[in-house]
Amino acid sequence: MDQQLLDKNDLQLISRLSLVAKRRMAGLITGEQHSPVQGGGIEFADYREYQPGDDIRRIDWSVFLRLHRLLVKVCAEEKELTLMMLIDNSRSMRYGAPDKLWLSERIAAILAGIVFNDGNRAGIVTLGPNLTEIFHPERSRASLSAVSKALLKIEPVETCDPVFCIRQFASRYGHKCLAVLCSDLLYPEWPQVIAGLAASGCEGYLIQVLAPEELEPAFMGEVTLVDLEGQGEISLHADLEATQQYRRELASFLQAVRKTCHRNGLGHTLVKTDTPLARILQKDLRREGILC
Repeated sequence: MDQQLLDKNDLQLISRLSLVAKRRMAGLITGEQHSPVQGGGIEFADYREYQPGDDIRRIDWSVFLRLHRLLVKVCAEEKELTLMMLIDNSRSMRYGAPDKLWLSERIAAILAGIVFNDGNRAGIVTLGPNLTEIFHPERSRASLSAVSKALLKIEPVETCDPVFCIRQFASRYGHKCLAVLCSDLLYPEWPQVIAGLAASGCEGYLIQVLAPEELEPAFMGEVTLVDLEGQGEISLHADLEATQQYRRELASFLQAVRKTCHRNGLGHTLVKTDTPLARILQKDLRREGILC
């Protein structure tokens, strides 16, 4: 086990948690897990709340007449969950202490370990100039040690085309998996990335990773801001008014991201790089319903 990425306490989280998929799809490989999925099942399993896009023929109208709630019948079918982790490895992800890419790698390793522990598959891809698969979701490679080694090899790239990468992802993995994107979304095309992930047909989830310095900037006075994506630098007199304006713009950006995710049917969690991994997993992701 590569202890550089995860320590003993991190590993204990794997046995305590399970990944929650609201929808089950055919997956990259059919498998052994007996799970509730929409449609096609033989045996009735449960109800869930109606969501836009559901087949209205699966609504139980007798329940609606009694409870005035739109509930969809969920059947049981033999399916296997495939988790695909999408890691943004643009240069801005190296910002922070610890940096955003490091935390994303640790989260990806834990989620993959949880999936392996439940007998399912996990794969890892990175978003650079092209989509790069660094760990294919095959049973023969399913080990936390192998995933950790693959994650530790990720390096920031000079150029990144996240929209093109999401299109490639949809082409390769669309309708086949639970997709979790770890990114700071600090690029102008972020709305297209969210929309593209939603349009892929996968159940999508965004873990937005930002450094404390980005969320609560402490700089004051004369500063030079350097674009980590290589777009130059500017000098700025960061007085109180400028800092307050930054915070207003940031709050507007974060609210827009969350609303866009929810409008497109994606889950969303904002995490800070200095937050303990246990808190992120056991509180933040549990609260949003991706873990239980």
